[in-house]
Amino acid sequence: MKINQKIGLFSLSVWLVFPILASLACAGQEILTDTPSPNPQSTIIEADPTHTPEPRVLPTATPIPTPTPIRHTFVKDYGFSLQLDRDVSVQANGWTEKDPNNEQGIISFDYRGVKAFLSWYSSTSTPKQIVGRTYGQLRDGQPNLTFEPLKEGEISISGEPGFFAGFRAIDDTNSSVGGGLIASWVCPESQLRYSITTTGPQATVVQLRFQRIIEKFNCSL
Repeated sequence: MKINQKIGLFSLSVWLVFPILASLACAGQEILTDTPSPNPQSTIIEADPTHTPEPRVLPTATPIPTPTPIRHTFVKDYGFSLQLDRDVSVQANGWTEKDPNNEQGIISFDYRGVKAFLSWYSSTSTPKQIVGRTYGQLRDGQPNLTFEPLKEGEISISGEPGFFAGFRAIDDTNSSVGGGLIASWVCPESQLRYSITTTGPQATVVQLRFQRIIEKFNCSL
Protein backbone atom coordinates (compact mmCIF):
# COMPACT_ATOMS: atom_id res chain seq x y z
CA MET A 1 0.00 0.00 0.00
CA LYS A 2 2.83 2.43 0.73
CA ILE A 3 4.47 1.77 -2.63
CA ASN A 4 1.21 2.39 -4.46
CA GLN A 5 0.68 5.65 -2.58
CA LYS A 6 4.14 6.85 -3.50
CA ILE A 7 3.64 6.01 -7.13
CA GLY A 8 0.28 7.71 -7.12
CA LEU A 9 1.67 10.90 -5.62
CA PHE A 10 4.55 10.90 -8.06
CA SER A 11 2.22 10.45 -11.02
CA LEU A 12 -0.05 13.21 -9.76
CA SER A 13 2.92 15.55 -9.40
CA VAL A 14 4.03 14.84 -12.94
CA TRP A 15 0.59 15.50 -14.36
CA LEU A 16 0.32 18.74 -12.39
CA VAL A 17 3.80 20.02 -13.27
CA PHE A 18 3.70 19.01 -16.97
CA PRO A 19 0.88 21.45 -17.99
CA ILE A 20 2.57 24.26 -16.12
CA LEU A 21 5.88 23.65 -17.90
CA ALA A 22 4.11 23.38 -21.19
CA SER A 23 2.33 26.65 -20.62
CA LEU A 24 5.58 28.38 -19.71
CA ALA A 25 7.26 26.98 -22.77
CA CYS A 26 4.46 28.17 -25.02
CA ALA A 27 4.46 31.54 -23.35
CA GLY A 28 8.18 31.89 -23.82
CA GLN A 29 7.86 30.92 -27.49
CA GLU A 30 5.12 33.47 -27.95
CA ILE A 31 7.31 36.22 -26.58
CA LEU A 32 10.24 35.26 -28.78
CA THR A 33 8.38 34.68 -32.03
CA ASP A 34 5.45 37.00 -31.49
CA THR A 35 3.29 34.31 -33.15
CA PRO A 36 0.03 33.34 -31.50
CA SER A 37 -0.14 29.67 -30.62
CA PRO A 38 -3.22 27.70 -31.49
CA ASN A 39 -5.61 26.89 -28.71
CA PRO A 40 -5.18 23.13 -28.03
CA GLN A 41 -8.77 22.94 -26.87
CA SER A 42 -10.05 24.04 -30.28
CA THR A 43 -8.57 21.00 -32.06
CA ILE A 44 -11.27 18.36 -32.64
CA ILE A 45 -10.40 14.89 -33.92
CA GLU A 46 -13.34 13.45 -35.76
CA ALA A 47 -13.88 9.70 -36.02
CA ASP A 48 -13.84 8.12 -39.43
CA PRO A 49 -17.55 7.66 -40.33
CA THR A 50 -16.66 4.92 -42.78
CA HIS A 51 -15.14 2.68 -40.10
CA THR A 52 -17.65 0.67 -38.08
CA PRO A 53 -16.25 -1.70 -35.47
CA GLU A 54 -17.34 -5.26 -36.07
CA PRO A 55 -19.45 -6.76 -33.27
CA ARG A 56 -17.80 -9.48 -31.28
CA VAL A 57 -19.42 -12.83 -31.89
CA LEU A 58 -19.34 -15.11 -28.89
CA PRO A 59 -19.03 -18.83 -29.55
CA THR A 60 -22.25 -20.78 -29.14
CA ALA A 61 -22.11 -23.15 -26.20
CA THR A 62 -22.74 -26.75 -27.12
CA PRO A 63 -25.63 -28.09 -25.01
CA ILE A 64 -24.84 -31.12 -22.89
CA PRO A 65 -27.19 -33.96 -23.87
CA THR A 66 -29.40 -35.23 -21.08
CA PRO A 67 -29.02 -39.01 -20.67
CA THR A 68 -32.20 -40.97 -21.21
CA PRO A 69 -33.16 -42.70 -17.96
CA ILE A 70 -33.40 -46.48 -18.13
CA ARG A 71 -36.75 -47.79 -17.01
CA HIS A 72 -37.07 -50.91 -14.88
CA THR A 73 -39.75 -53.34 -13.81
CA PHE A 74 -39.70 -54.52 -10.20
CA VAL A 75 -41.31 -57.65 -8.77
CA LYS A 76 -41.64 -57.31 -4.98
CA ASP A 77 -45.01 -58.80 -4.09
CA TYR A 78 -44.09 -62.38 -3.14
CA GLY A 79 -41.33 -62.27 -0.55
CA PHE A 80 -38.43 -61.85 -3.00
CA SER A 81 -37.26 -59.05 -5.29
CA LEU A 82 -36.46 -59.12 -8.99
CA GLN A 83 -35.43 -56.20 -11.18
CA LEU A 84 -35.99 -56.41 -14.93
CA ASP A 85 -34.61 -53.95 -17.47
CA ARG A 86 -37.18 -51.76 -19.25
CA ASP A 87 -40.94 -52.14 -19.12
CA VAL A 88 -41.85 -55.81 -18.87
CA SER A 89 -45.33 -57.29 -18.65
CA VAL A 90 -45.26 -59.87 -15.86
CA GLN A 91 -48.01 -62.47 -15.44
CA ALA A 92 -48.43 -64.06 -11.99
CA ASN A 93 -50.32 -67.27 -11.21
CA GLY A 94 -50.57 -69.79 -8.41
CA TRP A 95 -48.45 -72.93 -8.36
CA THR A 96 -50.11 -75.16 -5.80
CA GLU A 97 -52.97 -72.75 -5.14
CA LYS A 98 -55.19 -70.59 -7.32
CA ASP A 99 -53.41 -67.31 -6.64
CA PRO A 100 -49.73 -66.58 -6.00
CA ASN A 101 -48.48 -65.57 -2.54
CA ASN A 102 -45.29 -65.56 -0.51
CA GLU A 103 -45.33 -69.34 -0.21
CA GLN A 104 -45.94 -70.43 -3.79
CA GLY A 105 -46.50 -69.12 -7.28
CA ILE A 106 -45.08 -68.65 -10.76
CA ILE A 107 -44.41 -65.56 -12.86
CA SER A 108 -43.87 -65.57 -16.61
CA PHE A 109 -42.72 -62.80 -18.94
CA ASP A 110 -41.24 -62.16 -22.35
CA TYR A 111 -37.84 -60.65 -21.75
CA ARG A 112 -36.34 -59.07 -24.87
CA GLY A 113 -36.40 -62.13 -27.10
CA VAL A 114 -36.57 -64.75 -24.36
CA LYS A 115 -39.45 -66.45 -22.55
CA ALA A 116 -38.86 -66.76 -18.81
CA PHE A 117 -40.65 -68.65 -16.04
CA LEU A 118 -39.82 -68.24 -12.34
CA SER A 119 -41.52 -70.46 -9.76
CA TRP A 120 -41.26 -70.77 -5.99
CA TYR A 121 -42.77 -73.34 -3.63
CA SER A 122 -42.07 -75.52 -0.61
CA SER A 123 -40.33 -78.83 -1.33
CA THR A 124 -37.73 -81.24 -0.02
CA SER A 125 -36.16 -81.72 -3.47
CA THR A 126 -32.62 -80.56 -4.09
CA PRO A 127 -31.90 -77.91 -6.75
CA LYS A 128 -30.32 -80.59 -8.96
CA GLN A 129 -33.44 -82.76 -8.73
CA ILE A 130 -35.69 -79.79 -9.59
CA VAL A 131 -33.58 -78.92 -12.64
CA GLY A 132 -33.71 -82.54 -13.85
CA ARG A 133 -37.47 -82.74 -13.36
CA THR A 134 -38.06 -79.42 -15.17
CA TYR A 135 -35.93 -80.54 -18.10
CA GLY A 136 -37.90 -83.77 -18.36
CA GLN A 137 -41.21 -81.90 -18.39
CA LEU A 138 -40.03 -79.63 -21.21
CA ARG A 139 -38.80 -82.58 -23.23
CA ASP A 140 -41.97 -84.63 -22.73
CA GLY A 141 -44.17 -81.64 -23.59
CA GLN A 142 -42.66 -81.28 -27.08
CA PRO A 143 -42.35 -84.77 -28.59
CA ASN A 144 -41.79 -83.39 -32.08
CA LEU A 145 -38.41 -81.99 -30.97
CA THR A 146 -35.25 -83.72 -29.86
CA PHE A 147 -33.69 -82.27 -26.72
CA GLU A 148 -29.93 -82.37 -26.37
CA PRO A 149 -28.47 -81.64 -22.91
CA LEU A 150 -25.49 -79.31 -22.78
CA LYS A 151 -23.37 -77.98 -19.94
CA GLU A 152 -24.56 -78.28 -16.32
CA GLY A 153 -23.09 -77.53 -12.92
CA GLU A 154 -23.21 -75.46 -9.77
CA ILE A 155 -24.25 -71.82 -9.71
CA SER A 156 -24.67 -69.05 -7.11
CA ILE A 157 -27.88 -66.97 -7.06
CA SER A 158 -28.44 -64.25 -4.45
CA GLY A 159 -25.37 -65.62 -2.70
CA GLU A 160 -26.93 -69.08 -2.34
CA PRO A 161 -25.67 -72.30 -3.98
CA GLY A 162 -27.76 -73.75 -6.79
CA PHE A 163 -27.63 -75.94 -9.86
CA PHE A 164 -28.11 -75.19 -13.56
CA ALA A 165 -28.30 -77.02 -16.89
CA GLY A 166 -28.41 -75.95 -20.53
CA PHE A 167 -29.97 -77.65 -23.53
CA ARG A 168 -30.84 -77.16 -27.17
CA ALA A 169 -33.80 -78.38 -29.23
CA ILE A 170 -33.46 -79.96 -32.69
CA ASP A 171 -36.25 -80.53 -35.19
CA ASP A 172 -36.76 -83.51 -37.53
CA THR A 173 -34.35 -82.02 -40.10
CA ASN A 174 -31.59 -82.03 -37.48
CA SER A 175 -31.63 -78.21 -37.36
CA SER A 176 -31.37 -76.34 -34.07
CA VAL A 177 -34.56 -74.41 -33.33
CA GLY A 178 -33.46 -72.91 -30.03
CA GLY A 179 -32.45 -73.81 -26.55
CA GLY A 180 -32.68 -72.87 -22.92
CA LEU A 181 -31.22 -72.70 -19.44
CA ILE A 182 -32.72 -73.98 -16.19
CA ALA A 183 -31.55 -73.20 -12.67
CA SER A 184 -32.78 -73.89 -9.14
CA TRP A 185 -31.74 -72.72 -5.67
CA VAL A 186 -33.03 -72.44 -2.09
CA CYS A 187 -33.54 -69.19 -0.20
CA PRO A 188 -32.33 -69.83 3.39
CA GLU A 189 -34.84 -67.77 5.38
CA SER A 190 -38.00 -69.17 3.80
CA GLN A 191 -36.48 -72.51 2.72
CA LEU A 192 -38.52 -72.20 -0.47
CA ARG A 193 -37.29 -73.78 -3.70
CA TYR A 194 -36.90 -71.40 -6.64
CA SER A 195 -36.60 -72.38 -10.27
CA ILE A 196 -35.96 -70.25 -13.37
CA THR A 197 -36.34 -71.43 -16.97
CA THR A 198 -35.40 -69.31 -19.99
CA THR A 199 -35.90 -70.40 -23.61
CA GLY A 200 -35.41 -68.73 -26.96
CA PRO A 201 -34.32 -69.22 -30.59
CA GLN A 202 -30.82 -67.74 -30.11
CA ALA A 203 -28.46 -69.34 -27.62
CA THR A 204 -26.43 -66.17 -27.01
CA VAL A 205 -29.52 -64.08 -26.21
CA VAL A 206 -30.86 -66.80 -23.90
CA GLN A 207 -27.60 -66.86 -21.98
CA LEU A 208 -27.46 -63.05 -21.64
CA ARG A 209 -31.05 -62.76 -20.42
CA PHE A 210 -30.65 -65.70 -18.04
CA GLN A 211 -27.54 -64.14 -16.55
CA ARG A 212 -29.25 -60.79 -16.13
CA ILE A 213 -32.23 -62.32 -14.34
CA ILE A 214 -30.21 -64.28 -11.80
CA GLU A 215 -27.97 -61.26 -11.16
CA LYS A 216 -31.00 -59.12 -10.27
CA PHE A 217 -32.79 -61.70 -8.11
CA ASN A 218 -32.64 -61.32 -4.34
CA CYS A 219 -34.06 -63.67 -1.72
CA SER A 220 -35.11 -60.69 0.41
CA LEU A 221 -36.96 -57.50 -0.44
